[in-house]
Amino acid sequence: MSSSCCDVSTPPAETGDCPRSGSTGETVEWLTVAALVEGRVPARQDFWLCRDPDCDVVYFGSAGTEQRAEDLNVTPGFKEGSDGLVCYCFLHHVSDIEAEIADTGQTGVLGSIKAEVQAGNCACEVRNPSGKCCLGEVQRTINQIEQRLEVAR
Repeated sequence: MSSSCCDVSTPPAETGDCPRSGSTGETVEWLTVAALVEGRVPARQDFWLCRDPDCDVVYFGSAGTEQRAEDLNVTPGFKEGSDGLVCYCFLHHVSDIEAEIADTGQTGVLGSIKAEVQAGNCACEVRNPSGKCCLGEVQRTINQIEQRLEVAR
């Protein structure tokens, strides 16, 4: 593991299409799948992440392996819907961010996560179903909430 998961850049890799939804998958490391699956760890192979909220598959592999949300020790926020987790290391939910913005007009969640990352307390590669740093997703979520609530920046 790196000293900061948010410093790691994943090189682009081949894409795969989800065998159930047909959605283009995002490359994810075997380590991420192995860390999040309950029970038997799947064999090493290329894995992709299916973000389609209507599809029950979370991971699919080049050897035909499929992992669904119920096979994992965390439910991916993008499969849960609007209240899903957006930060898996520090357990920030969309609804918590939205409530803070609705109450105060702003949120400190991004700064809080950045401070934890700086302190070396993140482990996105084994906690976040995407295997990537959550900061981009958290920022997009904040932007969407601010736009929906019509918060002036």
